[in-house]
This record gives sequence, C-alpha cells and structure tokens, in this order.
Amino acid sequence: MFRVQGSKCDQCLFSDNKIVNDDRKEEVLRTTLKKDTFFVCHKTDDVCCKGYWDKYKDKFTVGQIAQRLNLMKEV
Repeated sequence: MFRVQGSKCDQCLFSDNKIVNDDRKEEVLRTTLKKDTFFVCHKTDDVCCKGYWDKYKDKFTVGQIAQRLNLMKEV
C-alpha cells in the first residue's frame, strides 16, 4: 500500500499556512520531481503529503503505479 494523508495538515506545503517560504517550496518540489519521489508530510513518518498527492500523483512513478493497481490508501 502507498499511504497518503487523508487531508492536508494545517501547515501543508500547499496551503497559505505553509512553514516554508515560496522559494523553499519550489526547491522541494523541483527536488522531489527530479528524484521521481514524493513529499513526505512533515507531521508523519513516510506518508505522502495530501497536497502533493493531489497535484503530482501522475508525475512520479510510485504514484502512477499506486493508482493503476489501486494501492493508494488514505491514512
């Protein structure tokens, strides 16, 4: 199973309350996409950020596979 947060946290990278500035956000996104990986919610251990999933699930290999095999689970 590929675990994804069930909802965005109150400090989600994709919210107005994010804890990083816009430059850092863009750096994080560039890095994760370049490495073909996902952004881990900072309030969890190894669970994909809901905002990242919603926007980029089709852009990284594990996201594509999880969708095709119906292996995504919201936690």
